[in-house]
Amino acid sequence: MGQKVNSNGLRFGINKNWQSRWIARTNEQTGDWIVQDEKIRNYLLKKFHSAFISNIEIERTQANIRVFIYASQPGIVLGKEAANIKTIVLAINKIVGRNVKVDVDVLEVGNPSLSAKIVARELADAIQNRTPLRTAMRQALKRVLKAGAKGIKVLVSGRLNGVEIARDKMYIEGNVTLSTLRADIDYALEEAQMSYGVIGVKVWINRGEIFGKDFYKKQIHIIKPKGSEYNHGRRNFNKSKDQRNRQPKTQQNQPAKE
Repeated sequence: MGQKVNSNGLRFGINKNWQSRWIARTNEQTGDWIVQDEKIRNYLLKKFHSAFISNIEIERTQANIRVFIYASQPGIVLGKEAANIKTIVLAINKIVGRNVKVDVDVLEVGNPSLSAKIVARELADAIQNRTPLRTAMRQALKRVLKAGAKGIKVLVSGRLNGVEIARDKMYIEGNVTLSTLRADIDYALEEAQMSYGVIGVKVWINRGEIFGKDFYKKQIHIIKPKGSEYNHGRRNFNKSKDQRNRQPKTQQNQPAKE
């Protein structure tokens, strides 16, 4: 299953958070907001292509929307003296409406080499610049492993080097466990626009396990109300009701303590 589905979507609610966080009032509003979020992301990724944006998170209510932009080069997004923020706010207002308050936060990615989105975009740009495919892929693998990743998998598909028949080329280094849900797998898909067609670039990066050995204990827990009979232990809980209600015998004719 982990080999077939999107590795990010498979881990939502386990070790990854949703990219859009909001609750709509109606089904119609849900559809409108999904389309608006997609338009916002496409606008930012296209306008600030050279900033190497890793992730865009959107939080919104009925009257407010807040956009978090994670970029490898936040200075390009901000512009001189944060002049680009006003332009971004106006563009988002055109998408979501003038009556919605827009807040934009630009954050720097701590280690760009561990972001699958950035690595895939750099590899796609290298292919567009006519860099030899094998050289570009091996440089990406070396850079990611040096940054501290447990493993990386790269898959490039299309008319590689302009050949007539499309084919795939894949490199794997380290451990990439796509079916292990506690593994922090970052996945991204980018495209290289060539004169002879489109080349797809897929990148999986294993950044290690988040929950460790106690993963299931942290995910599944039992709340024990204070004073409940379950607090007496599993052995006592399995006893019959009459046995649990039976009071312990007290010794008769005990001298009173002075």
